[in-house]
Amino acid sequence: MICTPISYQNKTSAQTFSNFLKHTRTENSLSQEDLCGLLRQKSCLFDTLDSITISRWERGVNIPSLAKQSEIVEIFGSELFDIYREDKKFINEGLALINLFESNIERSDHPYYRNTPYRVEFIESHHHNFMALLQLSLVYESNPRLSFVSRKLSQPFFHGLSLVVAFSLGEQIVGHSLFCRTQGKIALEFMNDEVDLFEVINHNSQALPDTLMVFSSFGVTPYIENYMMSVYLNELATSRSLKFLSFNICDESLKRKLTQFKLPIFKVRTIEGRSKPIKNYSFFCSRTEVMANRNLLKLSVIPSSKSQTIDPIFFMQLETTI
Repeated sequence: MICTPISYQNKTSAQTFSNFLKHTRTENSLSQEDLCGLLRQKSCLFDTLDSITISRWERGVNIPSLAKQSEIVEIFGSELFDIYREDKKFINEGLALINLFESNIERSDHPYYRNTPYRVEFIESHHHNFMALLQLSLVYESNPRLSFVSRKLSQPFFHGLSLVVAFSLGEQIVGHSLFCRTQGKIALEFMNDEVDLFEVINHNSQALPDTLMVFSSFGVTPYIENYMMSVYLNELATSRSLKFLSFNICDESLKRKLTQFKLPIFKVRTIEGRSKPIKNYSFFCSRTEVMANRNLLKLSVIPSSKSQTIDPIFFMQLETTI
């Protein structure tokens, strides 16, 4: 059972959940007392629930935590992603996390990137520049478990990997993410060093992948970093067969970000790097935990595209049309 203190207090979010609750209760011909009894029966989170609280939720007087919202929505066969991706103001809150175009703010101390537009592209494994871009993207990585890029491997080996790259000023890489779909069992074995990367990417199981595993997620500014996260979070949210989200990283900055997002560290290992031992961090969370996390939910509702230029004009247009 997921328990989190995070809850939405703004009117937009309250109205979105209130509308869902009223509509769903009416559609299922339930009184507020009936709904109260159903929720008590389905989850221990609602042991002390009463119909007065249901009424307050429906009127938007107050709103339950995201954990409770998630439980309620899932009981009726839906997800928080389904209702909040229809909330225009909520989407704009997510958009604000990936770029704030204020001319008086210098957003980066990167030598090649200040406040210029950037474009984001999905680089498929069959792309003619895939190998070169993969190596460029990971050139500053300190994760020894990604050392496969130095091996003499053919491109079919990488078929299961998804590479997303942010470019600025022509071909200057200012962000990237690397992830794949696999099975939870394989992901856990990789975290415990029982299988290698080849087995994660090319597992032979007949079962559908149920886990999105992230190996790298980087941006030269917090906004580009958030955009990289939004890509795989949106893929997780829109693919119902994916039940888990996993990270296996050595990036201290990303580790801090994930812990700030209240994701618990699953495992910490010390592995040998090129010149010194390096901490390897693993995170493993359920789909419900992702949906009940305010920051992750905000990033997941941002629509992804295979190739997108991110600049001030694009955002001003998007905000007026969504």
